[in-house]
Amino acid sequence: MNHSNDDLKTQVVIVGAGPTGLSMAAQLMRYGVDFILLEKNPSTTIFSKALVVQARTLEIFQELGIANKAIREGRMTTAMNLFYKGKQRAAVNLSGLGKGLSAFPFALSLEQSKTEKLLVDYLIENGKQIKWRCTVSHFEQNNNGVIVLFKNENEQEQKIEANFLVGCDGASSFVRHQLNLLFEGTTEPKLFYVADVILNSPVINKDELFMYMIKKGFVLFFPMEGTGHYRIVGILPDAKDKDADFTFEEIEQTIKQKIITPVEFEKLQWFSTYKVHSRKASTFMENRYFIAGDAAHIHTPAGGQGMNTGIQDAYNLAWKIAYSLKNEVNVEVLRTYNSERMGNAKHLLQTTDRMFDLMSGINPFWSFLRLNFFPMLLGLITKSKLVQKQIFPLLSQIGIAYPDSYLTLRSVIGKVKAGDRMPYFVFSNGEDIFSYLSDPAFKLLFFGNEKENKNNELHNTRPKIKLIAFTETPKHIFGNATNFYILLRPDNHISYIGKNVNKCKEFMDKITLTEPNSKNGNR
Repeated sequence: MNHSNDDLKTQVVIVGAGPTGLSMAAQLMRYGVDFILLEKNPSTTIFSKALVVQARTLEIFQELGIANKAIREGRMTTAMNLFYKGKQRAAVNLSGLGKGLSAFPFALSLEQSKTEKLLVDYLIENGKQIKWRCTVSHFEQNNNGVIVLFKNENEQEQKIEANFLVGCDGASSFVRHQLNLLFEGTTEPKLFYVADVILNSPVINKDELFMYMIKKGFVLFFPMEGTGHYRIVGILPDAKDKDADFTFEEIEQTIKQKIITPVEFEKLQWFSTYKVHSRKASTFMENRYFIAGDAAHIHTPAGGQGMNTGIQDAYNLAWKIAYSLKNEVNVEVLRTYNSERMGNAKHLLQTTDRMFDLMSGINPFWSFLRLNFFPMLLGLITKSKLVQKQIFPLLSQIGIAYPDSYLTLRSVIGKVKAGDRMPYFVFSNGEDIFSYLSDPAFKLLFFGNEKENKNNELHNTRPKIKLIAFTETPKHIFGNATNFYILLRPDNHISYIGKNVNKCKEFMDKITLTEPNSKNGNR
């Protein structure tokens, strides 16, 4: 093997340039953290893969300035139609499902290849590069940081010295394997397929989702960008050899027979069969090493949660690494990545597993409920605003909260609790609250009479806090409360909400690194 004498130094090594790794790089860049991003493939994926971009991801993209571009390149899913035995059993209007809960009250259909390109373009436009065709061969840590060995695009071995390593290298993660972390969970016994097609149908021809229930499974049609462009996801319940290679031509007639609805498949863009896994690593953090995205957890496709969860992993971890590197927070802050995101992954696995059991028909009990009661449930969603307000936060991931975190002081005002993502609302001037919250920093918001505002007591805290005051207080969010504070973490989750500004000062004192460590070890 050829060796290169060009040893590299950086603050963070990111392994894997999928949506999670690219998001990690983009977030670190916002905080001024130097990184090297290694990817074994020659470019971003050319396949559509993960298709759904949820509202919380679009809020994160808004901070990067790429949300509107994503929306232009994608397709909003406006409705869901449920069919059984060729007849429509229910229809749900999705266009306003999250109205008043987010600036993006919808799910966006956007191919993973386009999502990755948006993030790559963002990095390149800001002067950052990705090291393509680079394969990590070994890594280790010492008192000063981590050492990563990799083969570059010329098959030369190079060394990187860094403070931290983040493995975003997918379900077969090399980083997770070298750390010998358990990846516990289950694999569904049935075989599934995914196909991207151009089709012609008198029924399946809108920006809507079509779900066809069959006795031993389902066939889903997701709208994609372009005329007649749909993603088909289904189950092969009668496949005898789970390792056999199937072609779309072999199952095309079966699909038509199962759904009954008239359809002609004019062009096949992509086809693959796969097994569904539901797994979580035993830990997401080990000293200076972290894993995120599919390297840490993989989910059933129910609800389109997987890619979005990885992007939120990066959003959660990046600011904690950044403040640790600046010697501004103690090690407990960094450790909350593990506790917060592992807790979220555990809850999400349970949720998506239940959803998948309901959809797939594999479990006889859930299959009975699905065929007999699911249409009624969808009808309830259509009619009940209360049910809609419960479902959208779950699917869109805006409802993720960290109430038991080290970074949360138990407190509540109106409907809002510490640990929640900052609620969305629009002021009378037409500006929404998130337009004031895009800075990658701690923020202290005051709502009320400026004469009662005592936030000057936090002018000189470490880490530094951005102070923002509002005289307008939305009653539908906070009730009749006034003259109160909201302390936001850099990821816009609430650490404290209440009238006692001293609680905010106590919190900042609690998380501050009392004895700066020049080596940024934080072990």
